[in-house]
Amino acid sequence: MTKRTRVTMADVARAAHVTSQTVSRAFRNAPDISEETREKVLKVAAELNYVMNGTASSLRGGNSRVIVVVYDNLVNIYFSVMIDYLQNSLRARGYSILMLSVAEARLNSAAYKSAVSHNAAGIITFLEPDAEIEALIEDFAIPVLLIGRRTQLSRVDYLRTEDEEGGRLAACRLADAGCKRPVYLTVPLEISCAYDRYRGFCDEFARRGLEPPRTADAYAAPMNDIIKGLFADGAGAPDGIFCFNDMIAFDAIYALLKNRLPRVNVVGYDCVAQEVHIPYDLYSIGADKRALAERAAEIIVERVERNAAPRCAESVGVSGYDGGSAI
Repeated sequence: MTKRTRVTMADVARAAHVTSQTVSRAFRNAPDISEETREKVLKVAAELNYVMNGTASSLRGGNSRVIVVVYDNLVNIYFSVMIDYLQNSLRARGYSILMLSVAEARLNSAAYKSAVSHNAAGIITFLEPDAEIEALIEDFAIPVLLIGRRTQLSRVDYLRTEDEEGGRLAACRLADAGCKRPVYLTVPLEISCAYDRYRGFCDEFARRGLEPPRTADAYAAPMNDIIKGLFADGAGAPDGIFCFNDMIAFDAIYALLKNRLPRVNVVGYDCVAQEVHIPYDLYSIGADKRALAERAAEIIVERVERNAAPRCAESVGVSGYDGGSAI
């Protein structure tokens, strides 16, 4: 199959016997062009199957109207759900999205520059930014909004869930079920939301006179090995598991079932079962993802179009979603 050469604005101008500037004015419905000329140009463009170069057009207008969304885990359902909501919210404001998956666990200079190279008007990231990002924002004037985590960087907006309260709700759920030896299956606690959820959990257990949970790196080994290791000592085996996110929780439940280990309460985070029906019973903590995406779209578009709004640092309330209780 031979690739067809794309029709340009200059091609339309030649066929219509007008200048390229006249073609541009016709497409923009400018007031200084006659209706007869405009109709002639549009008719010729349709006959030639001309497709406007949206990137070039938007760059001439000073805004690419593309928001690059950066994340690091292709198999996490939460990202899929959030990106879908973000796309809908941004589309309603005349923007499109470009998804950028990176191997690193943080938004570094390479990821920022990659977004810039794709003509980003703004960047939404699920990954905490490195300190070097502030200088890049100053140089390129491409704003960054962090979702789901917090940051101390003054040039980066963030919008997160109330993670400490989420950890407290998880602790209440397990403590009320009689758990006294919980484990927190988590990503590194250097990640702000992981630490905040842990802190909220510990505070609630301390208030009840209970010991804080043990922590285990959810990605240090295959989940099957992690779960078997936790239950190797029968007397010290956990009687409840709090997971950093629902994907870790689903893996933990699968490993428990596969190895025919004792029934324990598992609590997740993100409430993905609200959007995706999962054949596991799981109690999960989370926020209204559609509302979170809508607010994120409002913030990033405001930054792109006004470029002078004050820094945003907001938290969204969380609650428990009972898709089930214990496995």
